[in-house]
Amino acid sequence: MESIRNIPTVLPGNLQAKMAGYRDLQNIPMVSLAAVVLAISYFVLISFQRGRLQAPLAAAHLNQKEREKKFLGDAMSLVKDGYAKFKNGLGMYRMTTSDGSETVILSPKYLAELKNLGDDALSFNTAVEKALAGKYCGIADKDVPVAVHVIKADLTPGLSRLMPAISEEIDLALERVMKPCEDWTPVIAYSMLVDVVAQVSARVFVGEPLCRNPRWLQLSKDYTLKAFQASRAIKQWKPWMRPLVHRFLPEMRELYQVKAEAIDFMKPVTQGRSEADTTRDDFTEWMKQKSSPEFSKAYGEQAYVQIQLAMAAIHTTTMSVTHMIYDLAQHPECVEPLREELDSVLAETGGYQKETMAKLKKLDSFMKESQRCNPPGLTSFKRYCKYDITLSDGTFLPKGTIIEIDSSQLYFDPDHFPSPETFDPSRFLRLRSEGDKNSHQFATSNGDYLHWGQGRHACPGRFFASNEIKTILSKLLLNYDVRLADKEAGRPKNFVFGTQINPNPMAEVLFKRRA
Repeated sequence: MESIRNIPTVLPGNLQAKMAGYRDLQNIPMVSLAAVVLAISYFVLISFQRGRLQAPLAAAHLNQKEREKKFLGDAMSLVKDGYAKFKNGLGMYRMTTSDGSETVILSPKYLAELKNLGDDALSFNTAVEKALAGKYCGIADKDVPVAVHVIKADLTPGLSRLMPAISEEIDLALERVMKPCEDWTPVIAYSMLVDVVAQVSARVFVGEPLCRNPRWLQLSKDYTLKAFQASRAIKQWKPWMRPLVHRFLPEMRELYQVKAEAIDFMKPVTQGRSEADTTRDDFTEWMKQKSSPEFSKAYGEQAYVQIQLAMAAIHTTTMSVTHMIYDLAQHPECVEPLREELDSVLAETGGYQKETMAKLKKLDSFMKESQRCNPPGLTSFKRYCKYDITLSDGTFLPKGTIIEIDSSQLYFDPDHFPSPETFDPSRFLRLRSEGDKNSHQFATSNGDYLHWGQGRHACPGRFFASNEIKTILSKLLLNYDVRLADKEAGRPKNFVFGTQINPNPMAEVLFKRRA
């Protein structure tokens, strides 16, 4: 058999260079034929789909490589230009992503119709899996209905019962990770908060004492980071090359190692719970009670659910709270009104209860304004068309198309939010007083606010996340002053990669314990 090093006429030069050091590749039979077949199949399919899709291409004046680079470094300008065209009647456009594939960005006007289509027509999991190369790195690669069912049937209704435990765990986590801060002390906000969120999430997901086990907490944080590092690495390759290269990328190997270690760590826990006679009050227990006989004995699958829960819960919540800490530091005038509300409500309710969370209306409004100004992405409602779809106005979406709704520009449209460039912590408090008091809450998803998704796949854990964030922020507000590390530089700038918007994970802010 011919070595991969001896087939330069078939494989691209960068593939040869990246793979030359892997001894595992010395004898891969028929790799050249496989590469050719995959490449031809991929390009034929893509050409066929593009020919059926009547949508203009963003940045069409650039060549393919330039469009890929534009997406990665300046997708913001592409969606701004697209939104302006939406307001002039355009319904959708195509955008080339960093790996050369295309996604279709739709006007928000289609949301009401699209959200009513079922999973048989539009798949959230398939869209995320394809967009992030999830089948290689474990992102949205499996559908576990019991997990969503448990969140809806047990976690959300149980928040009244769980709030004292959540509050207690936040106290323990802050005591563990926060510096003394007797004077103004620089703290990397993201690093501090990810430790707190991981521990609190583990209290709900796996219970005591595992929620404080240093190795499990590290694994639950590392898995998400390794998964997205692996996703970025595999997406450097064209889709038709990924089946050949994924096993040999260092990032993929690191991910597989962390995944295997996390599952090995958790399997005895899930097995022990399954065989125990005692009943506990956490996600692991609820899942045991609701699992089918087959799944209740699939300890490895249950362990995998736990690391997927960690992926869904830890870093997304941490990013949201980090944005909010940056906004508190940037807008110190917000602090005293929030503290006054906290003092009043906590005195009224006697502590951190579910009703406490509902009464913190100023804090809720501040949180929602922070997320309006710093959404997690430029788009939302990512879906994969499982068959040809024709919308009511005749818009045609062929099978295999990945669609997204432009959401971020909606948040800065003065027709929807007056003075959108102004950070207004009371914006949503006023909206609640003027109309439907529930439609403008932080955890609410509606047509004007798409952070949590829409339809059947609106985030089921958003009520838990909302209460968790409120409790973390309230304890920090009551116990610490916070300010910018560099007032002249201002709020740490967000990092925008493609359509993702992340807070700067290395930025410092100053904390000082209150007397």
